[in-house]
Amino acid sequence: MHFMPDTEDEDSAAEMFWPEGYKQVIREDVRRAIAAQLSRKKRFRRVYRQGYRERFSSYEDFLDKVADMVTIGAENGADDAFDEIVDALLEEEALPEMCRYTGYFWPNALPRDVREDLHRVIVDEYSQDDVYSFAYSVGYKNDFSTFDEYIGRVAELVETGVMNGANDALEGIYRSFMELGRLTPVRRYPRRLKMW
Repeated sequence: MHFMPDTEDEDSAAEMFWPEGYKQVIREDVRRAIAAQLSRKKRFRRVYRQGYRERFSSYEDFLDKVADMVTIGAENGADDAFDEIVDALLEEEALPEMCRYTGYFWPNALPRDVREDLHRVIVDEYSQDDVYSFAYSVGYKNDFSTFDEYIGRVAELVETGVMNGANDALEGIYRSFMELGRLTPVRRYPRRLKMW
């Protein structure tokens, strides 16, 4: 038998990840906004009584689960948007188009105050990232008159990703409600690894 050295600790130390302060905003502020809207309106009481009372110990636990699922969807949507942006950077293409949905389900994942906080965090973090700075200087300075305009567009793309991801999660939730079936699992993506 050959001895294989365990290099997991060294490999992990050498890995570099993208900044993720925006996830803190999503996990705290977006979730809080969703939970507040859910608890204020009491719109899901009937669906809870008809199909979920046996699965959740209380209506509040049920709403917490829904809020968690929408929050994870929002986070995944942000990651998807960042992946599209990075693909554009690597292929030296224009930043992706803003792909907003025609309409969004209730509850609103990004009220104005939360959107502003998310925007600020993304701009603050990614303005400091050398990959985004370099990409602007070699490929996007002709498309955007200033670096701030460029990084602002990146933030807007991610905000749209958050809205779309939350909406996708809500679509699955509402589909489950229609059938009074088990809530479809929503799972977080792993941390985004810098590949260069």
